[in-house]
Parts: sequence; structure tokens; C-alpha cells
Amino acid sequence: MTRGIRDKIVLVAPGPERIQMGAIVHLPLAILSLAAWLREKGDFDGHIKILDTQIHKAMSSDFSDAAVVGISAMTGLQVKYGLKVASLVRAYNPDAVIVWGGIHPSLLPEQTASHPLVDVVVVGEGEETFREVVSAVFSGSDLSGMPGICMQNKTGKITLGAKRPFIDLDEMPLPAYDLIDIRAYQGIEDQFDYQSSRGCPFRCGFCYNTVFCNSRWRKKSPEKVVHELVYLHNTYGVVNFGLVDDEFFIDRKRAEDICDAILESGCRFGIIASCRLDMVRRYPVSLLDKMRRAGVTRVFFGAESGSAKILQFVEKDIKTEDILAGSKVVAEAGIMPILSFMSGFPEETIYDFDQTIEIILKLWSLHPLITVNGIFPFNAYPGTNLYHKSVELGLKVPTSLEEWGNWSFQYKPDNPWLTIVMKERMQIAFYMVRFMYYLARYEERYKGRYIARLFKVLMRPFIALVKLRMKNRRFGMALEWRVFAFVAGKTFGYL
Repeated sequence: MTRGIRDKIVLVAPGPERIQMGAIVHLPLAILSLAAWLREKGDFDGHIKILDTQIHKAMSSDFSDAAVVGISAMTGLQVKYGLKVASLVRAYNPDAVIVWGGIHPSLLPEQTASHPLVDVVVVGEGEETFREVVSAVFSGSDLSGMPGICMQNKTGKITLGAKRPFIDLDEMPLPAYDLIDIRAYQGIEDQFDYQSSRGCPFRCGFCYNTVFCNSRWRKKSPEKVVHELVYLHNTYGVVNFGLVDDEFFIDRKRAEDICDAILESGCRFGIIASCRLDMVRRYPVSLLDKMRRAGVTRVFFGAESGSAKILQFVEKDIKTEDILAGSKVVAEAGIMPILSFMSGFPEETIYDFDQTIEIILKLWSLHPLITVNGIFPFNAYPGTNLYHKSVELGLKVPTSLEEWGNWSFQYKPDNPWLTIVMKERMQIAFYMVRFMYYLARYEERYKGRYIARLFKVLMRPFIALVKLRMKNRRFGMALEWRVFAFVAGKTFGYL
């Protein structure tokens, strides 16, 4: 392959610099996976550069030698900062081909492709499609008609190629962790991002996976997973792995095989993963115990609502009994279950929300390990069933890439179908539950130390106040919780 002076492929993970105390800076797995695929499946070793704008300023980056710039973005700030990077590329190297991919461009490909700072959109899983795009750019081939892309031709017509088949995850090389400075991600060894599977087979009406992954779940083999985990543990001193899988435990036999292989390896590290409550409640105690011995310390669950009506409406396909039974069986095995709820769905009433409050109070009393990390305000994610329903009910949504860049996951319930009373109730409840979550995480982090015991004693009045307010549904005059939210936001950059 003949290359001129512009022979670099710059892969960009856009976003604001993470400078707040305690803010987690996640590894840019999407572009690290692209880089690894380009190296192994294409002739591009030595020609790939990584730019993570959480760590390095885009303004100080050199794009003059770039033939292709790939930008991977989720909806919101990543789009905003992606546009800033694309603007720099266009200004300093107008010949570079700017390729967008990731969740947001895949959900709204035509709208994304119509923007002047977008040359090509990679739709869906990006590795093989992006490799073909890069190969075509370097060889001067025509991109039109290529599966998996969306682009605007010279006449202004936008064309969307055929869907591309998913790749076999066992063919995936390890993400190109070596192309970044791991030391720049302070504390990453305590929550090292790793992906063992992609997608989800369930149909939750609020989840982008129903569109992005066509409700399919795909996995790496147990042998590959454990080989990679052990390698990363030995190479980077990983203490805890944060599995970014939407659902790690879907295949029970696979999960057990992975646990067995970890135990046989002799390596000891922690694992943080996600699962469904209706599935885990059916696990035998022996498997849960094996999970704990293999290093599983925390499992995240989407409980969503304490209302059976809302659970059915959002197509969660679990029952309130699953929430209580599933979390209890995990906690009794010595693993911390962390449950998340949402509020402000279409058709949700105050009575429905009160049922969520009620089930959270039950969870807190059920077992000391059970943790609730929030009652997050419902945000309608583009492309999902509930997004379309929300638009029908009057939700105003962005109509351009710039507007989507200013869209963010709201921590304030503000959907048009909510009354003022419901907004206030949901807002203060969210603050209080987040406070309880921060306490639980602090106790876990400093477990057994004097400072943790002292802190717990000092916080007892606030804990009692939370439970009293929630039990009696008293959410007015909540100045103390507004102050907490303000301080937490300024300290961590998020609530």
C-alpha cells in the first residue's frame, strides 16, 4: 500500500477534561477496540494514533498527517466535543476524511451524515466497517454502496448502506491498551474497563441496545475472557475489573465456567458486573458462592420501578418479587447488589412513584449489603420505543448535531407530562437516595477503619432523616438535600 505524508489514522474519544476530585475517567474502549482490529485485520500497524480528550487537549494535537479521523460518540457531551475536534481537523487538514461512529451516529445516521463536519457515518458495530472505510480511503476507492455506512454524496443525497453482520467476538484482539498511557488514568487499576460480551437480548423500551445491537447478545468464550483478564491483571496490576457488558451473566454455564477458570488460574482480582434480577434469583447458592470466591464483589441491577404497572409499560419483563428476591439472594452470598431505579416515565403517577419509594425502603431493611444508587430521572434516549412515545407526548428533542451536543442526561425531572408536585417529589427523592449510596460506597471503601465507623456515627441523623422523609412521603422544604446535591456536583462533576 502506498502512502503519502498523510498516512495516519487518528481515533478520537471526545469529552471534557476530567479534573474534578474523584471523577472516574474510563478507558476509551470503543476506539481501543477499533485500533486493535485495524492492526490485526488490516495493514495499519504503526499508523494509528489515539486522542482521548478527557486526558489530552484537542487544541494541542497535530492532525496534519491524518488521512482519516475517526470520532466515536454517545449522545450529549461527546457529540459536542467531537464537533470541536472535527472543526480543528477541517481547519488544519481539510483533506482528512472525518468518520463518525458509536451509539449516537448509529441511532441517527442520516441526521449525522448531513452535517458538514461529517464525511462518513459508521452505523452499528464499527470494527470491520471502519477497517473497510480506511482501506478505501488509502486506496482511493469509492465508498458508495459499502455496507454499514451512511454518507452524503456530491449531489447532497444521503444514502444508507445495508446492515453489516456482527463480528465473531472470539476473533477480537485485545483492545490496544498499549497505545495509551495507562498512567494518565489515575486509579484505573481499581476499576479497569473490560468487555466480555456485547448487546442484550431483552426489550426494555428505554434502552438503545434494542436498536444498536438489534436485541442480540454475543459473547467471548470463557477461555478467551479468562486469558485476557489474567494477562491484564499481570501486565497492569489490575485490582478490580469493571465489566462494561450490558449483561454479563446471561449464559449461566458460561458465567460458571469463567468463575471456575479464574479460581484455577490462582489470580485474585475483583469483578464488578451487571445482571438481571429475574435471572439471578434462580441461581443456585453454590453458583453465587463461586462467583464471590472468583472475585465478584458488586453486581449492578436495573430495577427501574417499584410499580408493576410501570415495569410492564417499559417492557422490563421483571416483577417486583424479582427485585426483592434477587437482591436478597445476592446479598446473602456476600456480594453487594447495587440497584438503580428511574422516575418520570410516561404514564407514571404519584402512586406509581410511591411504590418505588416503598420498595426501596424494603430493600434497605432487607439486608445491609443491598444498595440503591439512585432514582434517576427518565431521559428519552433517541431511537428507543419510549423516545418515540415521549415525542408524541410533547417532548421537544434536538434537530441538529449541535443541539444533540448540548443534550445531557438530566438529573432534574423535567418531562412535559410531569406535574410540578411530581417533579419536586422525584427530585428530592433522587438527592436523598444518592446520599445513601455515597455513604454505602464510603463504608465499603474504608471498611474496618476507624474513620468509616466514626463517619457512620456522624451520619446517623441524616440517615434517620432520609428514612423518615421517605416513609412519610415528605419532600418539601428540603434545603439540606439541595445543598448536598450542589456540593456533590461541584466536587465530582456529577451527582
